[in-house]
Amino acid sequence: MKETIRNLSHPNQIVFINQKSGVEHSLFPFIIGPWFNTLSILFSAIIISFILSLFLVSLMYKYQYFEKIIVVMNNILSIIPDVFYVPVSITIVILIYQYTGTLLFAIASSQSSKAFIFPVLVLLVIPLVNSITLLKKLIDEERASAYVELARSKGLNEFEVFSYHIIRNLMIGYLINMKQIVWITLSSLLFLERVMNIMGVSVFIFEYNSPIVLFITFLLLYIPIALLFRLTQFTVHQVTGRGMV
Repeated sequence: MKETIRNLSHPNQIVFINQKSGVEHSLFPFIIGPWFNTLSILFSAIIISFILSLFLVSLMYKYQYFEKIIVVMNNILSIIPDVFYVPVSITIVILIYQYTGTLLFAIASSQSSKAFIFPVLVLLVIPLVNSITLLKKLIDEERASAYVELARSKGLNEFEVFSYHIIRNLMIGYLINMKQIVWITLSSLLFLERVMNIMGVSVFIFEYNSPIVLFITFLLLYIPIALLFRLTQFTVHQVTGRGMV
């Protein structure tokens, strides 16, 4: 603890040793690039999955046959372990390349190129499945609520009821339950980085595992995520007057 506190007071002096070359590097600013890569993929996947899940749920609300299809697909994806998404996705891209000669995405990072779009697309499956499950539960509760029946009795059609009333409560419910989705997505991202050779914070967690390097890495992960949670708490409180746990 004393050593960690001493190192934190002089962050410019914190070093790590490359396990492959044996070369010693300063942790700052070297870690900023990998940290940014991790956060870019994480937040991109979460934001896209939220927007996509909200769009799908709106279609589910309007079309019952579409709802049945999405529920079945979501249930299938929810029982498949996260570790299978990565190899299956990579295999599909490779097979398309072999048969058509078209490489849809860079499936791994190298010195000349960085994989970004493909990791985001693979990763967003996890928050998307969880988001649809959550929003489906919330929308079922909203359908049976008294205010929806009142809005319909006033002559509002289903689109107006969803757009002006239900969607607001769905977004609030999503924000309240957002923590679990973020942490599940982050844990899957660390595995994804190792498989796809992405230079992210997982390198410092699994390879440069000195106590001070681990502490700094976890701290850099915690701060932006904690700020995100605080922002959602503030938003929910401003809209509803309610606090969040």
